[in-house]
Amino acid sequence: MLRLLDISVSSVLLLAGLGLFTATFGQAFDVPTFGGDVGPAFAPRLFLIVWIALAALALVQAIRAEAPEPVDVNLSQMFAVLIIVCATAYAVTKIGFVLATIPGFAAFCWAFQYRKPMRVLILSIAAPLSIWALFTFGFELLLPRSPWFNQI
Repeated sequence: MLRLLDISVSSVLLLAGLGLFTATFGQAFDVPTFGGDVGPAFAPRLFLIVWIALAALALVQAIRAEAPEPVDVNLSQMFAVLIIVCATAYAVTKIGFVLATIPGFAAFCWAFQYRKPMRVLILSIAAPLSIWALFTFGFELLLPRSPWFNQI
């Protein structure tokens, strides 16, 4: 049963990635560049290529795998993660990426029973700042900012 679920989910992810990738060649993405080297479809296509490759690998692995042993599902942990994801996503729209993901990351650590306070503190600050720096300086894609940063 779990093998069928793995095949189904990876197939849906692969088809969704292929569909979104082909959509980037539509009229909505046919926008002249602002003097840059690449157009606005470059980053989505790059991310979707990675998505498609990972989904294809997951599908091949699921097809080749033997039936796994049943896994116990912790429903309270699953609902806690769902609530953390929704709260963090909502907070990103209100207070910006960095300020929302720091407590979100700490809450994920707590939900997955990783509770070494100093390490959680360091990771929950370093990980969002690293992701923010990668997107801002590496990919040059701005993540949502805090409204208070405009006042500084």
